[in-house]
Amino acid sequence: MKRFTALHAGVALVVAAGSILLFAGDGSRVQADSTIVIEGTGTFNSVVTRTSVTLDPPCVSLVSRAGTVAFTGMITNSGVDSVFSSRALRDACASPVQGSTSQTYELLNATVAGRTGHLHVEADGYFEGDATTPPGARSRYHLRITGVDGALKGAEGEGQSVGLATTTGSTNTYYVSLTLKK
Repeated sequence: MKRFTALHAGVALVVAAGSILLFAGDGSRVQADSTIVIEGTGTFNSVVTRTSVTLDPPCVSLVSRAGTVAFTGMITNSGVDSVFSSRALRDACASPVQGSTSQTYELLNATVAGRTGHLHVEADGYFEGDATTPPGARSRYHLRITGVDGALKGAEGEGQSVGLATTTGSTNTYYVSLTLKK
């Protein structure tokens, strides 16, 4: 009977040690739970000034746009507290006009889930159609979002948008998934 009790004591010791390791490993779960993921949709509109430089061949041009951008929906900001800039390689050598574009949005006082701070958004994508004639150019972008400061510092996310651009601005609908620190 003593041997049986010693065996049980050994098993109890192994179980206790395993429990201690299990609880010690629990810190990583607490750390992982220190973030929340928020998903949502909305719109953003830009107001821009457009310039264009003809390249070789002359049916290709480099288009620059600079101005402001205002988000509504999951992300909100005032267009006044923003900076919009973009570069597009516009190919009008064949119909329809098309090209690639890279954009940056600096949302200096953006609000997400009641938190306010600076969000940096990079958008890369494509457009089809001519922004210089109605109805404009259809666009689709992949968004990468980084929280720079304030209550949004450390936020990270991705999303997509589709929209319509003209020579003076654009209107877009977006979907985003953001990871925020608790």
